[in-house]
Amino acid sequence: MVNNLENNKNIKDTSIRRTVITVFILVMFVSISSIGILIFTRWFSSARQTTENIAGEMNESIYNQIYTFLNIPSQLNDINHNIIEGGILDISNDVHRDRFFVGVLSSYNPEIYSFSYGSADGEYYGARRNDKGVIEIMRNNADTGGNSWYYSVNEDMTAGDIIVEAGQFDPRTRIWYKAAVAEGGPTFSPIYKHFIMDDLAISYSCPIYNETGELQGVLGTHMLLTDIGDLLKDSSSKYKGYTFIVEKESNDLIANSIGIDNFAVLPDGTFERYNIDEIQDTDIRDIYYEYNMNLEEQFLYQGKEQRLYIDIKETHMKSLDWIIISAIPEGLLFNPVVQSIQITVLMMILALILSSIVYMFISRRLLHPINSLMKASEAISAGDLTKRINIVRNDEIGKISECFNSMADNMHFLINNLESSVKDRTEELFIANKKLEDLSNHDILTGLCNRRYLKDKCIKIDNPDNLPLSVIYADINGLKMTNDIFGHAAGDELIKRASEILMKSCRENDIIARIGGDEFIILLPKANKTDAESVMTRIKSEFTDTYVDAIKSSISLGSATKVDSDESLDDIMNKAENAMYICKTISRKNVNKDIFDTIVDTLYKKSPKEKDHSLAVSELCGKLGSVLHLSETDINILRQAGALHDIGKIVLDESILTKDTLSEDEFEKMQQHSIIGYRILNLFDDKLDIAEFVYSHHERWDGTGYPRGLKGEQIPMISRIISIVESYDRISSKGEHSSEERKKKAFDVIKDRAGTQFDPHIAELFLRMMDDEE
Repeated sequence: MVNNLENNKNIKDTSIRRTVITVFILVMFVSISSIGILIFTRWFSSARQTTENIAGEMNESIYNQIYTFLNIPSQLNDINHNIIEGGILDISNDVHRDRFFVGVLSSYNPEIYSFSYGSADGEYYGARRNDKGVIEIMRNNADTGGNSWYYSVNEDMTAGDIIVEAGQFDPRTRIWYKAAVAEGGPTFSPIYKHFIMDDLAISYSCPIYNETGELQGVLGTHMLLTDIGDLLKDSSSKYKGYTFIVEKESNDLIANSIGIDNFAVLPDGTFERYNIDEIQDTDIRDIYYEYNMNLEEQFLYQGKEQRLYIDIKETHMKSLDWIIISAIPEGLLFNPVVQSIQITVLMMILALILSSIVYMFISRRLLHPINSLMKASEAISAGDLTKRINIVRNDEIGKISECFNSMADNMHFLINNLESSVKDRTEELFIANKKLEDLSNHDILTGLCNRRYLKDKCIKIDNPDNLPLSVIYADINGLKMTNDIFGHAAGDELIKRASEILMKSCRENDIIARIGGDEFIILLPKANKTDAESVMTRIKSEFTDTYVDAIKSSISLGSATKVDSDESLDDIMNKAENAMYICKTISRKNVNKDIFDTIVDTLYKKSPKEKDHSLAVSELCGKLGSVLHLSETDINILRQAGALHDIGKIVLDESILTKDTLSEDEFEKMQQHSIIGYRILNLFDDKLDIAEFVYSHHERWDGTGYPRGLKGEQIPMISRIISIVESYDRISSKGEHSSEERKKKAFDVIKDRAGTQFDPHIAELFLRMMDDEE
């Protein structure tokens, strides 16, 4: 009977073991399957979402690049058409005209093919890039017999040898010229075939009028559409997708990334553009027409060979309506996901089998000695935290027992100290969350609200209790100029000073936010138009005596007031922004003049001898210009360049400016002043014509000068004159000897260095002039 009881017990233990193993395998299988299904579903969803995001990001990137591509010529024309219309540039002066067009074109990216001016008399001037990217000068006038001639460019940006004689050309017959005249203002031309190259082109042109409103000509910036195709190819290739652009009104192709032709040149020299209906790829046609039918910007399209994620954007600019379509194959991410799923399923099956085997082995070894462990755990689960296991083995069970006892000790300690720990941790989390919230809601540089936090503030403040609600839009003047001249540390200081003034000038409950690099928005609850104007008056008053380095600080302001709860706060902000831009446009000339005058005054305060030197050089330059029989216009330019030739020294420390002997490091800094002066003068429209002369006034006749090592007549004449005059004045005004001795020394230096440092002819005339004065 005892044997039967033992057998029954063994059978029962075996049955329990088998049941446990079966349940374990079943639970493992269900768990792994559920987790696998969840993971695989998430993988597919993530892959689909990622592919959609890639298509959207690629199209957004292409849209931004196309927008920038088309916006550059409008900026270029807007900046430069006043130079011609205002008579700043003398079109009839070959040297000045060629340097102007070459200088403008070389300062822009290669996407700008050419920059030109066609006169109402049929003359045509400008600069272009040839098929190798080298800039050439274009002329078409009576001297060329009405033909377009292309010239190489010398180092001083004047015309060299004739490279191409392109034949008869009248700009007045070109489509870009006619478009600007018909529009009566800036506009994009229709797409046309280039005059010489087998390529389509598009131009942004602007008519030029004289004071009586009579048309003088058209200024044009021209681009080749091949560059857009290259841009699409570069952006699409890494995603194995493709992109194409279609003209909305005509359904004609603009550009594409898959290498198909957008047009054909006919035997008679004319061209024919390809329509979307003429493309052999039916997927492209169907995608385009599905968009026109449903007007959905994102959708999944079933192509002939694969499914494609489609993202579409439209761009609308002056006279331009383009549709940009991007397609990304679904298989970009799905194929790797499917392969990963297959491998994962196989590994899961192997893991399940291995786990079952290991479990069967462990259960047979551990089921009996684990009873004591189970009893102890039952006691602890019942609330007896003092229960511990007697450790009698040094194997795995023993270690588990040690861990169990340690866990029980920790549980006992944690439960007894739970309330205090929870309180301390809650306080820590609250402080950390508060710091994180402050960082996410405030601008790091100024501590003001950022754009994101401003949106939340707008929602809270936009209610009838705060009416009238005024908005002030502020934009710092001269931030880019400060960054360019004195570096971004000075620019950051200007932003911080501006934010301090805004906080000082506003009321306690006003909300100030920095929403961009140099832009701020101020919300003034319960403030009418008069209250807003009072705040703006205080802000402008505080800026009156504010300087950062040598830049006089100022700010453009605009305001608008919401008086009716039905009015949109966004519209009020837009009105305030528009008012600010009107203020900025009206005051631009005066602001630039104040900034420039401040730079000059600061330099003279740092070193009064620089002022005396500049005035003396300017006067002597004017006299020498008269001896050289220069025109009155060139003499005025010469005097101005002489007065401002050392403006770049504004960035030097006062200690360097007042020294007679410089260290090697200080001399290297001093040599930068001609480059810095060139950069400063290029920032001001009325100083552009003297920037090149200031840049080159330390070049030497023998080519050993700086910064470019120009030689002989490569150096502009005005720069050669300044070099002689400023050297004479430096030597004759420095030292402890008598005035006569210093002048004699300066006279000897000019004479000895003629032909090495100085132009020998000009040096001879200068010495003769000074001798005559004596």
